[in-house]
Amino acid sequence: MSSRNSKPICNAVFVAGLTLAMATQASALSCLPMGPGDVYRIVSESEDPFVVIEGRVSFDEALLPRYSEAAPRATEQPTEIPAQVTGLMLGERIFDQSVDGQITLEVHCLGPWCGSLVSGTRYLFFARQTDERVVAVVEPCGGFFFAAEDGSAGDTVLQCHRGGVCPSQLPESLDGAVSPLADD
Repeated sequence: MSSRNSKPICNAVFVAGLTLAMATQASALSCLPMGPGDVYRIVSESEDPFVVIEGRVSFDEALLPRYSEAAPRATEQPTEIPAQVTGLMLGERIFDQSVDGQITLEVHCLGPWCGSLVSGTRYLFFARQTDERVVAVVEPCGGFFFAAEDGSAGDTVLQCHRGGVCPSQLPESLDGAVSPLADD
């Protein structure tokens, strides 16, 4: 994937990572608001092969990790959950490649906050593709998954993919950003 309209976001992504790393000690999780255009640009510059899929994701919600004060270290490692996806994958110009198969959801937790999805819901998502499988990361801040019921996330990705305007939800600068460790 490539995009002609790429705004520098390296500093924002770096600060987001630092913010998330520090958030485990904070009383509330703060996330940078990334939209589908932001994620499209990030994965298009990645060395990892990514696919973009718009479709219904079904899985056993009971397998989602849940933080517990009694076992706080139990959610430190990602949880892999098998899922079924039915929909369309982004091709050269549009979502035109039929998808009906299994993927792996890699669900991450950051302290007491765990990524979550609703089974049977239609999402637009970005997933790493390897020879053996397709892995979609589910983070506490959303990250690679976007609601797709209204089609707007797919429209944004198509604009980016075709070299058009690729809108960002990231702030223009991080001036005035507050650390999650700051006193309220």
